[in-house]
Amino acid sequence: MPAAKPGAAPVAQLLRRSLHDDIADLLRDRIVEGKMPPGSFVDEAELVQSLGVSRTPIREALKVLAFEGLVTIFPNRGSYVARLAPEDARALIEVLAELEGFSAYLACQRLTEADLIVLRRLHEDMVAAFKKKNKLEYFNLNQNIHLKMVACARNEYLRETHRGYTSRLRRVRYLGTPTPEQWRGSVQEHEEILRALEARDADKARARVTSHVAGIWPQVEAVLLRESEAGDAVATPETAG
Repeated sequence: MPAAKPGAAPVAQLLRRSLHDDIADLLRDRIVEGKMPPGSFVDEAELVQSLGVSRTPIREALKVLAFEGLVTIFPNRGSYVARLAPEDARALIEVLAELEGFSAYLACQRLTEADLIVLRRLHEDMVAAFKKKNKLEYFNLNQNIHLKMVACARNEYLRETHRGYTSRLRRVRYLGTPTPEQWRGSVQEHEEILRALEARDADKARARVTSHVAGIWPQVEAVLLRESEAGDAVATPETAG
């Protein structure tokens, strides 16, 4: 076996996920599904006990979620699930719609046939989840389609900017409850977007994606209004006065 090049990391090391990545995934899903509501305290001691890990990977995971805007860390006071004000959500959606529309425009010029195969497979899996009424599976596949489309723009600055914005909306997008007609319409919009990408029609893809993303605002607004009306029994350092 040839000697490894100096400074080269073993392949297994490059491919291995860290423990804090797994914990971040677990907590992200709990936040997205509403199991950890906005303003709730993230109990590190309970996580240490329930997950059987030390505080170090938990704190590293919380830093990841704080960067994504899902958690707010208060020095010496702990971590809380972040709140999202309606006006902030609307502003984020406006920016996100333009970012994804521009990504679709660039993707039409830069994506490969292999990219299109992946997008078509993701879409078909998403349609299958829709038919099964499996909301979490549908949501995750939906998000993966959007992330893949942005990746196809082949612009890392755009990709990083998009990741930062979309993560802040992940929870309310999941908790939004579309009517059967709205859900069916969203699936149809995805089909139209995919066809525009396959045809490499940049202007149509951009218009379809921008309209599609902007259209999530009514559902997001409804979630935030429900949370506002219900109030929150948990006081964070921001609201405790």
